Amino acid sequence: MKVYNIHNGKEFFKKIAACEGMVELVNEKGERLQLTKGMPDPSTLPMMYFDGAIREMELFFQNQKDCTRILHYLMNKRHLAA
Repeated sequence: MKVYNIHNGKEFFKKIAACEGMVELVNEKGERLQLTKGMPDPSTLPMMYFDGAIREMELFFQNQKDCTRILHYLMNKRHLAA
C-alpha cells in the first residue's frame, strides 16, 4: 500500500504500532524496515527518518485486518492514492 502526504506522522505511526501483525516499510531502494513486532516502541523509530510529515511511503502488511484498519484511517484522512 502506498500512502501520501501524512501531516501527522506521530499519529500515523501510533496507528501502525497498534497493528497485530508485522508491518514493513519499503524504501526507494526496495529495502524493508520492520515497523512492528520486536520493536520496543515502534511509533518512535520511524520519526528518526521523517520530520513529522511524510510525502510518500510504501507499506506491506502481514495481517489483512491491519491493512483494512489502516486503509480506513487513511481514507478518512485522504492520504491514499487513487
